[in-house]
Amino acid sequence: MLNKLRGATSGWVAKGLLGLLGISFVVWGIGDALTSRGTGDVITVGSTKVTPQDYALAYLQAQSRLGQQLQRRPTAEEMEMFGYDQAILSQLVSGALLDEEARDLGLGLSQERLARLIADDPTFHDASGTFSRTLFSQTLANARLNETTFIRNREQAAKRTQIVDTIGQSAALPQAFRTALGLYAGERRTVDFVRVSASALPPVADPSEDVLKAYFEGKASRYAAPEYRSIDYVVLSPETLSDPKSIGEEEIAADYQRSAARFTTPERRRVQQIVFADAAAATAADAKLKAGTSFEDVAREAGRSLADTDLGLVARSQIPDAKIADAAFTLPPNGVSGVVDGAFGPVILRIAEIQPEAVRPLSEVRDELRNELALAAASDAAASVFTAFEDARAGGATLADAANANGLVVKSVSAVDQKGQTPEGQPVADLPGAQEVIEGAFQAEPGFDNPAVNIGSNAYVFYDVTKIDTARERTLDEIRPRVVEDWKREEGERLLTARMGELETAARSGQTLEALAASIGATKETANAVTRQSASGDLGQAAAATAFAGGVGTVSTAAGPQPGERLLMKVVDVIAPADPMASVPADQARGLADALRDDLLDGYVATLRADASVSVDSAALEQAKANVR
Repeated sequence: MLNKLRGATSGWVAKGLLGLLGISFVVWGIGDALTSRGTGDVITVGSTKVTPQDYALAYLQAQSRLGQQLQRRPTAEEMEMFGYDQAILSQLVSGALLDEEARDLGLGLSQERLARLIADDPTFHDASGTFSRTLFSQTLANARLNETTFIRNREQAAKRTQIVDTIGQSAALPQAFRTALGLYAGERRTVDFVRVSASALPPVADPSEDVLKAYFEGKASRYAAPEYRSIDYVVLSPETLSDPKSIGEEEIAADYQRSAARFTTPERRRVQQIVFADAAAATAADAKLKAGTSFEDVAREAGRSLADTDLGLVARSQIPDAKIADAAFTLPPNGVSGVVDGAFGPVILRIAEIQPEAVRPLSEVRDELRNELALAAASDAAASVFTAFEDARAGGATLADAANANGLVVKSVSAVDQKGQTPEGQPVADLPGAQEVIEGAFQAEPGFDNPAVNIGSNAYVFYDVTKIDTARERTLDEIRPRVVEDWKREEGERLLTARMGELETAARSGQTLEALAASIGATKETANAVTRQSASGDLGQAAAATAFAGGVGTVSTAAGPQPGERLLMKVVDVIAPADPMASVPADQARGLADALRDDLLDGYVATLRADASVSVDSAALEQAKANVR
């Protein structure tokens, strides 16, 4: 989120130079800020002045943009944290430089053209799409802006536009660049390669004692033991307080009666229904059924298959039509109703299956209810136990004494480092709220009472640091298996690198990849017509970049897509795109053209700044900031 918001301030020099005044946003207190009096001009560039009111307007516009992302009014501290203070100042300086340049060039704007620019602004158009003087006045009033300020801003923006548009006209992406980009992106290559891993080499033998000692001494800091802390802790939660044995049979029986519906599965019936267009059709069908015609045949004559008639296995409450529900749940198994006047027309029903109501007996759910009642009672008691525990600690009781007095259990972590790992390198297990507890433990000292860590509703962890083992260097004997494993892994990588060098030399000398692959028990593979983007799927990112670094016949090695894997590669074919332009997406070309335009504009402004006298009145700037905060 922070990176996204900070990114929103980038590119203001190029994108904010026009300074078009936004009206369709919420502005907080803009009227007061624009009418406040500063100590002087904030920025001076030649004859161009940036007033405190100009700064206030730019600040409030930026505050509105940030507020739209935060969904609230940002504070002054947040504006500074996200870099808006500097961005606003840079934008105003750049705008002043362009205003001064426009004055030197004698750029102007007729009143008619200025009026047309304002009239063309859709912000001030009514429902018919034409300029509305009333809407114009209302919009400025809502933003608490006066017409003079708004019109001056639009006039400045229009003059800057003349400069910016002139620069932008020369910012078209050069055809040669687009062609080069298309050739780069669209190029396809066919690459033969052989996968080689450490398993293809003889196993690495254990090092001699002298070699191992030398290796360990050179990397002793890698194997140093971090600081470890021993922690005693107590978990207070409804689960740890729960005592099912305290729940009597009468209480369980009463709860069973109260919650009988939970343990009752209502009667369900498989209902089949034929819907008729009118009463006459339904009556005729009913007569056929009574005369012996099957339900299936009547359904078929009505244009429905048996599957069409099936409402499923449903409870009474699942049938929304009360008349149909009543009829369906009074019929016997395989019974067929007469005509029922349903909400969507006359129907005839058949009951294909009945599953009677089922009730789980108390004997089956007794333990379930006992545990639930015990947990509910414990949840109610958790707050008072928390207070009693805290009072006991405040009175000098040890963690164990406070736990015993409240029916809780003390558990221990014998040693854990600041990353939450045990001396064996495994994450500490079964420690609720582990991250918060460990962070707190590494800021505490033995013998001190520490704040409880909240781990959920009515759930807490109390803890004490009981011992601190300071960081130290380990001896080789303490860590020997790990040192041997690391040495063998690195030695295997060294041998693999050396072997890859031999294979690369052989391939460059003319041996085929097929023969080299056979010599190590591997097979030659081919990545056909891959691009720079698609090659990573076959070769991995590192090998893909290497494969596109040389021409046809280039032999190279690189890391493969799997850990510990290397590739021996040879470029077999390089195919240039028939139409380089087709390899450059339109949005990418537009993005590059926009970036070029921004770079040109930034460079132009930098040149103006190098030649101009720019001064910033720090006192006026701070006063302007104070006015809008």
